[in-house]
Amino acid sequence: MAFFDNLFSPRERGPLFVTTAEIGYYLEKMFREAEKSIIIISPYIKMSQRIRSILLDKSKNNIDIKIVFKKDFEINNISAQTFKRDNLHAKCFLTEKYALIGSMNLFDYSQVNNDEMGIFLTREENSELYGNIEKEALRLCCSFYSNTTKDAECAHSKLPVLEIGKEYKKEDLNSVFSFMSEYTGGIRKTTNGNIALFYFSKSSKYTNREKDGIIYYMGQNTGSEIQELKYGNKALHDSFTTGKGRIFLFKDNFFQGECFVCKAPFQEDGKWIFPLKLKLGI
Repeated sequence: MAFFDNLFSPRERGPLFVTTAEIGYYLEKMFREAEKSIIIISPYIKMSQRIRSILLDKSKNNIDIKIVFKKDFEINNISAQTFKRDNLHAKCFLTEKYALIGSMNLFDYSQVNNDEMGIFLTREENSELYGNIEKEALRLCCSFYSNTTKDAECAHSKLPVLEIGKEYKKEDLNSVFSFMSEYTGGIRKTTNGNIALFYFSKSSKYTNREKDGIIYYMGQNTGSEIQELKYGNKALHDSFTTGKGRIFLFKDNFFQGECFVCKAPFQEDGKWIFPLKLKLGI
């Protein structure tokens, strides 16, 4: 690894051309150094033990991991948002500091046996190019189903105009969101698959705790002592398992930002708990 560090030093100003061995090296470097986010775009995925171990460690440390794929794969306890796209052919890997585009899937066989090539670059030295790659990568972070036009629409293209830190009354949000019903509880679904979440720091029978940057949001009352996985609870659970839909969080009626279910939902004392984390840069 020292050889690669010396050969491709920070003094290099332009994007670097890399082949199979360098791609493997830079993937590990990118993932190990990630402090905020990791985006993996790969049609076919079969992680090596080293890559799986790195990503598992990062997910435990609340790094935002997004994975765009074509063929189902084993994620093995890595907490990540996953997005299935039937037409995916691109291969791209992105963190808040680096980008790598090339021919290689995140597939252990490819990293050892194939002749691959790609381009590696840093955000610091290639900000405009990095920005273009990041924009397209985020566009791909939605599910795609070729059979229906409606499902193919990406909710990321529909951006409610909301100001972080501003107070909004629930009735005022009807002009921003197209809610599916008149239900005014804490979890409100919209007609385009998005979700608005509301919680209050005081005077609420629903106790939401915060720890290490994660909000443990208590699920919706479903009419029995043990909350069932339906209504708003199912919507939040589906957001975690499919990656579809955007989640907008309000605390004491003040908009906190867009968030996502960052870890697997679980039940505690008969209540559904959804671990939420605010997105960066939203």
